[in-house]
This record gives sequence, structure tokens and C-alpha cells, in this order.
Amino acid sequence: MHTIQTKVEVGQDHILNIALPHDIAEGTYQVVIVMNSQPENEPDDNDTPDEVIVEGIREGLKQAFSDQTIPISQMWEGIDVE
Repeated sequence: MHTIQTKVEVGQDHILNIALPHDIAEGTYQVVIVMNSQPENEPDDNDTPDEVIVEGIREGLKQAFSDQTIPISQMWEGIDVE
């Protein structure tokens, strides 16, 4: 199996326009389409800015190097896991 991620445009006539890489051999393929219903011009609510991610990593490293951490076994205390 070969995985390709590419952009597909859907026209008003519901015809799919897809751009495939040049190294795809001629033949018959099974294609799975995953539809993302969010328009491109809307920001993704799950997109965290890089600056926030980097700051979180820096803070975590700072806490780890200054022994401001708790053992993983203590993190699960009080949590009911079924």
C-alpha cells in the first residue's frame, strides 16, 4: 500500500480535481478520501501557535532540570481508571 496526501478540489458540478505526483504508474487504484469539512480560510481551533508550544517545552525542561517534577506513579493517584 502506498499513501499519498494531496489537495483535492471539488467543483460545483461535484467533480473531483486531484493533483497526483508524477511517479504514479498508470493503473487502477482504490482511493480513500477523508473529507475535512473546515474551509481553508477558517483557522483550526486546535492549532496552537508555535510560540506557545516552544514556551511550554522550555518551562517543562526548566522544571525537569530544577527537580520541580513529580513521579509518574503519583500523577495517577486519585484517578479512577476503569
